[in-house]
Amino acid sequence: MTKPTIGDLLNGVATSLRETVLPEMPAGPVRRQVQVAISIIRRVSLVWDKTGPYLYADNKDIEETLQQACAILDGVESNGRGAAFKPPRQRLHAALGERGHPDVEYPSPEALGARNLELQSLLIEVQEALQEPSPSKGPEQPESAQRSEIMPMLRGLFRRMLVRELEVTAPSAAKH
Repeated sequence: MTKPTIGDLLNGVATSLRETVLPEMPAGPVRRQVQVAISIIRRVSLVWDKTGPYLYADNKDIEETLQQACAILDGVESNGRGAAFKPPRQRLHAALGERGHPDVEYPSPEALGARNLELQSLLIEVQEALQEPSPSKGPEQPESAQRSEIMPMLRGLFRRMLVRELEVTAPSAAKH
């Protein structure tokens, strides 16, 4: 690991601007802009070093949850039902089949971010498919059991995602 970290360097820049540059500036719009820039730099410095591990854990959790949901949806398809779930199932199989670069132990932040956006898009698609009314008109809706099994899994995932995000973005005082 490089010392100082990127977060340390950004924090140092913000401190230097606040302690040396800002006192020399007269009041006015330029000084306010520098104050805003210092605040932004400080905020970025707090999360910069945590972003990669956060996205890595988020992606892993989303992938595992989507794999479980996909297995349940595959069961619906094997029974000859669940036509409404066919498009999301196909995209899930395609996306979960490509698990990044097997020769790369830890992907770049850009690759992690792109994968996170792809996985969250799949989450939205699965959730929307589960919310659509079943095409079957009878009292039995075969997909309802799968819906009632998958929706709690997704809610649990969303809770874990929020906890991870708070660990990265919440101010230190709010974490305790």
